[in-house]
Amino acid sequence: MPQLDRIIVFSQIFWLVLIFSIFYAILIHYFLPKFIKSLKIRKQVIDLNTKEILKKAEGTLDKQNMLTKVLVKNLEITSDFLVSYFGQLVKNKKVVDTLVIDQKIGLVILNTIKFCDFKLLNSVFVYPKSLKFKY
Repeated sequence: MPQLDRIIVFSQIFWLVLIFSIFYAILIHYFLPKFIKSLKIRKQVIDLNTKEILKKAEGTLDKQNMLTKVLVKNLEITSDFLVSYFGQLVKNKKVVDTLVIDQKIGLVILNTIKFCDFKLLNSVFVYPKSLKFKY
């Protein structure tokens, strides 16, 4: 059988090794540096984007913390005002006129809904202390 002839096998192995070696050398010398360069550039782009995202996330967290502090401070002032106002009304036994207070609270809630995040609003617990007073 000619496929198993020893004379033909050696020449086929020689040409296989020669063509494979030439092809391998061309790939290593010309194409591999281009692939490595593109991979390095992609990695640098990903690193730069990651750093930029982290900076923006830190800025956003700082702004959210500042907004939370301002809201907590203003809510404390408002609750102190309401507690003192209702406390004096209960002490003086006067009729409670809540129309002005309701309008102001409605305006505050409207502005808060317009300019704040609902998650932030849901995280703020408001307990009306005025309901604990007996008339």
